[in-house]
Amino acid sequence: MFRRILFATDLSEYAKKALDYIAGFPDAREVLLLYVLQAARSPRGGGEVVESFTGRERSLLREEKRHLESLNKDLRVTTMVKTATDIPGAIIETAEEEGVSLIAVGARGNSVVEGILLGSVSMAIIRRSRTNVLVLRHEIIEDMAEKRHGMPCPMILAKVLCPTDFSSFSDRALSLVSTTKGIGEIILLTVVSHGETESDIQNAVEEAKERIEKIRGDLSAQGIGARSIVRIGNPASEIIEVADEEDVSLIWIGSHGKGWFRELLIGSTAYDVAMNARKPVIIIREAESKA
Repeated sequence: MFRRILFATDLSEYAKKALDYIAGFPDAREVLLLYVLQAARSPRGGGEVVESFTGRERSLLREEKRHLESLNKDLRVTTMVKTATDIPGAIIETAEEEGVSLIAVGARGNSVVEGILLGSVSMAIIRRSRTNVLVLRHEIIEDMAEKRHGMPCPMILAKVLCPTDFSSFSDRALSLVSTTKGIGEIILLTVVSHGETESDIQNAVEEAKERIEKIRGDLSAQGIGARSIVRIGNPASEIIEVADEEDVSLIWIGSHGKGWFRELLIGSTAYDVAMNARKPVIIIREAESKA
């Protein structure tokens, strides 16, 4: 489903390493390498914007293009440079204009303070984008580098954690992951977070086990290896904890869920997971992708 991917690069060494994952992403046919320059005002004033695309930046962007093409000779790679005062806005606008099905961003960039799990540009894209978003973590880039097995995409789909609250948003995310090429094992997770009494909680857990087991059985019938987990607690915290415990390669989550405010482009649980998880996170939007 992810035939056209936009990768927002900051030309850092980390961004270059992340390209290995993009090159081998299932069904990828074209990658748009987008570099957005921060607009600078002219010292002469008058609102004039000065572009400052340096020779070094041009060389780094060309190097990233050549690197992608060397990893996948069938992949069409196009470079784009834009100048904007609103960098996340420029990335989102380009994704919509080009009809891509996935925006891929790094969790950190050149200007992000060490120790912060998610940079401001990535956070803004997650909040505002109507396109599916993949957030690539520095940790997974480093850890998985030794597990390539000769493939350009180092097993990012080997073990995928799919949280579900049995909403239509979760159903769509599960439907997409089950039809994505290269999926290894799927770990289904649902979190029971409501119930005034211990009896209420236990009843909710039993119902959740029954429903999630049915989903697991459906996946198994399709030849997809799957396991199911039911936890009690805060959904975002439990998702992140299970992801670490199971050492998953990717968290695949729907953007909304039951009870979340419909006017927001991303629900609180998905946002908290994207913000704080130590694993790569792909956020599946409600609307069908264009590509």
